[in-house]
Amino acid sequence: MKRWVEGHALGTFSDGQDPYAGLVVGDRVLRLDQFGLIDSPVTVRALLEHWDAVQPRLTEIATTADDVNTRPLTQVRVHAPVDPRQIIQAGANYRSHVAEIIVSGRADDDLRSKDELRRAAEEMMDERARTGSPFFFTGLASALCGPDDDVILPAEAHQVDWEVELTVVIGRTARRVPPEQAMDYVAGYTVCNDISARDLQFPAEHRALGGDWLRSKNRPTFLPCGPFIVPAGLVPDHRELELTLDLNGERKQRDLAANLLFDVPTLIAEASAATTLHPGDLILTGSPAGNGGRWKRWLRPGDVLEAAITGLGGQRNTCVAEKV
Repeated sequence: MKRWVEGHALGTFSDGQDPYAGLVVGDRVLRLDQFGLIDSPVTVRALLEHWDAVQPRLTEIATTADDVNTRPLTQVRVHAPVDPRQIIQAGANYRSHVAEIIVSGRADDDLRSKDELRRAAEEMMDERARTGSPFFFTGLASALCGPDDDVILPAEAHQVDWEVELTVVIGRTARRVPPEQAMDYVAGYTVCNDISARDLQFPAEHRALGGDWLRSKNRPTFLPCGPFIVPAGLVPDHRELELTLDLNGERKQRDLAANLLFDVPTLIAEASAATTLHPGDLILTGSPAGNGGRWKRWLRPGDVLEAAITGLGGQRNTCVAEKV
């Protein structure tokens, strides 16, 4: 996949040797272990741990990057941009997605029309936004893969789904941060695709205990991430970012981050009230309508997923069957 960024971005790359932290400028990448940015080994997470000092240096480095010291992105492998300590995921957090769930889950004896159901869903969501709280679950870093890696479909799953999500990358340690200060803790943004085995998520034998998030959402390669982390200062308004997902070239998801039920400051505030957030942690903000359940279409070997967010870049992952 051909990639290019306006300004600069941060990521993790390799070219046949060990992965390294790199700065993307245009369509080229520059190794960052030659600039003395930090005393510890130069990984993206380590850079984020010193983000206040590192960020302005990256801007300076980007302005002096040239073809002599950089490599074309087409000549390197792009990995997930960061190795996070924690992955926190928000569920049912787009108005369109929640409405879709309510309409599609209508009981047989519910005689309301789809329009009536949608109006009821809108009223419910307005009330939830005023008085409720986000729904969170946690992910495992072992589920992460790169933006070009294959997605492995488990042999025992037959309803594997997709969910493109705007992802917040934390840049400061955060604990009980108020919403009005929450954006100060954002280092940048990236793209994630929350792959889910729906038929393993709510098995009948465990339904009374809730969803099985480990088996359904945390398989290896079930969280394509990247390609890069775009610094928050280079994103004029994250609410205007458009999320899209194509399956084999056909548009399945499209929405704006402005349509989040609980916005980014609220998610950071609520998550930091529950746990301490650390630099490099990821907060997935939820997925719009249009996943596999909506289309009655589940992933098959050979399918190609293309998830993208304007200004942040895109992914292209091919689905393959698990070898057992």
